[in-house]
Amino acid sequence: MRYLTKLTLSFSGLLAIALISAAIAFWSARSAEHHLERSQLAHRVHGQYLSLSTHTYQLFKQFGDALLIGDRDGGRGEALLLTAIRTDIRRLRVLIAEEVQIAGEEEIEELELLARIERQIEGLLQEFLRLQSGLQSADPDGFQARLSKVLDEKIDADFQVLLAEALAEEREEVAETEAEMQAAISLFQTAAILAGLIAALTAVFGILFLRRGLSRPLKHLLEGAEAVGRGELDHRVTASGDTELGRVAQAFNQMIAKVAQRQDSLSASRDALEKEVSRRTEQLQNLLKTLRVSEENRKRLLADVSHELRTPLTIIRGEADVALRGGDRSAEEYREVMVRTRDAADHTARIVDDLLFVARHENGEVRIQLQETDLTRLVERAVAAGKALGDSAKSVTFEAMVAQAKLRADPNRIQQVITILLENALRYGGQSIEVRLDQTPGGFAVTVIDDGPGLAQSELTHVFERFFRGTNAATRYDGGTGLGLPVAKAIIEAHGGQIALTSETGEGVQARFTLPNRRVLAAAS
Repeated sequence: MRYLTKLTLSFSGLLAIALISAAIAFWSARSAEHHLERSQLAHRVHGQYLSLSTHTYQLFKQFGDALLIGDRDGGRGEALLLTAIRTDIRRLRVLIAEEVQIAGEEEIEELELLARIERQIEGLLQEFLRLQSGLQSADPDGFQARLSKVLDEKIDADFQVLLAEALAEEREEVAETEAEMQAAISLFQTAAILAGLIAALTAVFGILFLRRGLSRPLKHLLEGAEAVGRGELDHRVTASGDTELGRVAQAFNQMIAKVAQRQDSLSASRDALEKEVSRRTEQLQNLLKTLRVSEENRKRLLADVSHELRTPLTIIRGEADVALRGGDRSAEEYREVMVRTRDAADHTARIVDDLLFVARHENGEVRIQLQETDLTRLVERAVAAGKALGDSAKSVTFEAMVAQAKLRADPNRIQQVITILLENALRYGGQSIEVRLDQTPGGFAVTVIDDGPGLAQSELTHVFERFFRGTNAATRYDGGTGLGLPVAKAIIEAHGGQIALTSETGEGVQARFTLPNRRVLAAAS
């Protein structure tokens, strides 16, 4: 048997004994309270009968004295005693009613006996009144005979017997109640002694039962733990049956076997650890190489920024020097110098603005002005502007696959993205450019497709890096700064959308961005 079962049985027995003892104690208290209440009521009823007996005999004596020697107080004494008698009867009726509620209907006989006593008293009162009315009759001998008959027969024989019967019955009830109380107390004492003995036997049996089953397995486990502490991994604990401690012993033996196995495999683990250290070292070297590349990219970024800003700044300074050294020039010549200076400054401002926008996007600080926007009109406007500024030999078509494309966005920034993609297609693509507006499950998508030379896969991974220009753009075109696509990516991601370029060498470029039309944009402030 398992120890948990033994403990459960032992404590369940003790709990049952405790509950039984509590029930016996409760029953004992209720029974004692019941018997005590009955005994007290019986005593009160007996005392009330004694009071009734005293008052009635006093009343009859008063009547007898009044008949024999005359009424000296005008009937006041008789009236007071009569009131006391009726009070006694009323109290007896209440007390007997309480006895009926406690003891049951067996006490109803007492109410009937009380009613007979009450009728007997009323009858005697009527007799005395009749005797009192015949006090002035001419037959004194007959009056004395009737008085003697009332006193001897009706009071001494009838009334005294009823009253003695009531008193005897109440004394008998008091004795019976006290006997029942004593019997109940004896029963309670016997039950308490038996419950205590059973509880003590159960506790002793449980202690011996558990001690016998626990001492030896615990001793074996302690010896095993000490042996393992000394390094004796071949030591095994004797398992004692299918008990909790037996299972602990089995688990202990299995643990020692595993420890021994692990000790045997320490050398292999060290080899594996060395290999892992080598692999981690190689990873750290690769990471260091990546950091070097990142540092080179940072330096290249600074160099590109310096290069891109140096050209317009040189133009501004050169135009200013020309204007300052020119001597007498016409207003038109000065105007041309100022126009070229302003164009160079605008170009510089655009580069700085694009760099600042991309940097804010990387820091999560982009601010866009959201409003209700018709995406179809933005695309149509950008396509119309592209046709006006582009090569007339190139074909630009627009196809809207949705009837309405309303969403909350920054219209100026979204049109800037469309313009960037369209200008790239016009500048670096082929002769045919297609712009398409589609609906997606979560919003809308704008796609710009050209039939130009395309981009290699190695270049697609860098198109969204700042100042990166593909082979086609770097070798064939002088314009551009390499900031268009990074700016477009920052704008689209600020709206919660996505942008991507797909291409195959010789098969053109497909630029596509999507915008959501429902969710609140996290980048907007």
